[in-house]
Amino acid sequence: METNSKSDVKAKEAYVKVLAEEGFKDIEIISTPTDISASKNGTKYFFELKFTNQTDKYFGAATLTEWECAINNLENFFFVICRIEENKWLFDKFSPKEFIGYSTIPPFKIFFDVDLKNFDKKKSKETKSVKANFDNLNELVKVYDKLKNK
Repeated sequence: METNSKSDVKAKEAYVKVLAEEGFKDIEIISTPTDISASKNGTKYFFELKFTNQTDKYFGAATLTEWECAINNLENFFFVICRIEENKWLFDKFSPKEFIGYSTIPPFKIFFDVDLKNFDKKKSKETKSVKANFDNLNELVKVYDKLKNK
């Protein structure tokens, strides 16, 4: 079974089959706020898949958007670690209450996007992300310091 280590498409497809076998309905591969949504017994569930080729330890990340959905759906949200061993898909499912025990918050990252062919070209203002400015950065520093010092 060959997969692209940069893509979790095959993992999503495989997990959709697992959910169908478990009796879930209305299964959809979506992009936000999680990878998959599905319904069972009148309840909508959310599944955030994290694919890895690692065999011993997995260091990864979940976005704040994913965690926001998890916090708002503690009983019907799952983080799912996806991996392949001996040509077989393995899925380890964690509730937010379980997954938080494996999670840490590092210093915030500030992303940039530079056109190396034309430095004068500015990035489009069309983005779902918060545009960086010095006020926003100062707020992040304050929030992170407050969390560290709790």
